[in-house]
Amino acid sequence: MSSRETWAIRVLSGPQAGQIMPLTVGYNVIGRSPNCQIKLASNAVSKEHATVLVTDDGKVIITDMNSRNGTFVNGLRVQNQKLQAGDKLTFHDLIIDILKLPAGVDPRHVQNMQNGLAPMPAWAGNGALAMPVQQHPMAAQAYPDPSAQVAQEVHAEVEHDARPRVASSGNALFDLLENLRLYLDHVAMPGIYSLIQRMNYRQGLLLLIAIYAVVLTFVATIPMVTLTKSSIRQESIRRAKTIARNLAAINRQAILEKNEVAVTVRLAELEEGVSTAVIINKDGTILAPANKRGEFAKMPFVNQARREERETDGFTGDSTLGVAVPISRYNPDTGSQEAAAYSVVLYDMGSMAMSPAQTMGLFLQIFLVAALLGGVLFFFLSRVVEHPVELLSTQLNDALREGRDDLATPYQYPLLEKLISNVNSALNRAANGSGQAFGGVSGGVINRDIEASNVVRMLNTPALSINAIDDRVIATNSAFDHLIGSAGALVGRSVNEVPDPALQANLRELLPRMREQMGSIAFSEIPFSGEKYEINGQAVLNHSGEAGWYLVVLQRSGG
Repeated sequence: MSSRETWAIRVLSGPQAGQIMPLTVGYNVIGRSPNCQIKLASNAVSKEHATVLVTDDGKVIITDMNSRNGTFVNGLRVQNQKLQAGDKLTFHDLIIDILKLPAGVDPRHVQNMQNGLAPMPAWAGNGALAMPVQQHPMAAQAYPDPSAQVAQEVHAEVEHDARPRVASSGNALFDLLENLRLYLDHVAMPGIYSLIQRMNYRQGLLLLIAIYAVVLTFVATIPMVTLTKSSIRQESIRRAKTIARNLAAINRQAILEKNEVAVTVRLAELEEGVSTAVIINKDGTILAPANKRGEFAKMPFVNQARREERETDGFTGDSTLGVAVPISRYNPDTGSQEAAAYSVVLYDMGSMAMSPAQTMGLFLQIFLVAALLGGVLFFFLSRVVEHPVELLSTQLNDALREGRDDLATPYQYPLLEKLISNVNSALNRAANGSGQAFGGVSGGVINRDIEASNVVRMLNTPALSINAIDDRVIATNSAFDHLIGSAGALVGRSVNEVPDPALQANLRELLPRMREQMGSIAFSEIPFSGEKYEINGQAVLNHSGEAGWYLVVLQRSGG
């Protein structure tokens, strides 16, 4: 594959974050086993988790190998899936992306050269870092070894985005939050977006509310059942102690008089929940009930209680509670009270515990309340989401009919405000571009964007056009894309969003100079691929004599 583009993976999270691993033609096994071609350091990854097949014609296909935690592509679990450059793969807690390397790059060189780079930040994958490596095709021209250029580009990306990582290197909580954000942005949310795109938007919103109601029901039911069990336990202990105390009080006189025939547990046996009630002598023999009198009490709890001179309680099973209350008498030899016998009650808490039917009833009650509140939330949330769009649509209809460009929103929502600003700019350009034709012929309509695009594409040198109203890139030509590696990705973006820091700084410097010196060419210099390029900018006027758009041309110094 030396004459074609090659493939690699880049680890975005975990202890191997920042590592680039080449994919060879054929099957590449991914897992934690030392025998795998792609070895990932995570216990959540199976020994042989998945295979990535790279075909001779450049196709990349991933197959899950019946892994324990599954394989996810852009948030969706897959068994077999064709991959594209930039796809995010998730193996439980590890996130990696797919890179397409420029033609002629040896993946082994990239792997070796990136070993000296600083670790990539845990939140890698946003901004310039998410751009595939093949976006720098000038490497083959400027460097004899293209792999060196790829490694240099990755290093530059790491340095550009690693500063937050340095600040958080000692903050585990910060790293955890960043990894969580990365997972949500690149794994969870793409799956949710894909799901909602397959259905009506309101239905998708309703589905999310329904999931919320079910989750809320489970979250509320579990602690409520736990609290109920705790309350039942405390109430069972209180009730069992009361029964044992009453039983001791009833038989105290008979015990003191050593009238064993009068000792009885009849009243305790009639209490609900009492499974066993006995009066036990100090030596461990049973005094009551009468049918067990004289037998030795062979119960572990009773033997433990006999060693105590105070009330004791404990569980003899999952739901059986034992309580022993001493029946004391005065010992003239010691001059103190001592236990002469014990009133013992075994209480079954099952009589008070929640049955499965009661638990299900509680679950349904909570679910109905959650569903009702979810329905109210859906009603207001759908209105809140739809109203700004409906208001903007109404204003846009009026603006198109009346020729205005003064759309506004009462909502403090930056994305909506940016959208309205772009719409106003489009309306303004449409208004300023009408009423005058090319070449002075009246009756035509000038579309400044088309004009700017056509002029740029007629040039052989790298060039781009920028709208003078909102500093938005209108068009780039193939020579510019080849030099910058943008592949048209800058079109429609503000110069403040240009991912190349040097190019962004030069454009931001040139724009004010082109505005102030409409009749002059603004000049600057910028290095690309180890060579200096001149940047020349000129404002192109519209019919009102103001700057309509800017033409920016790059030319190699001395060329």
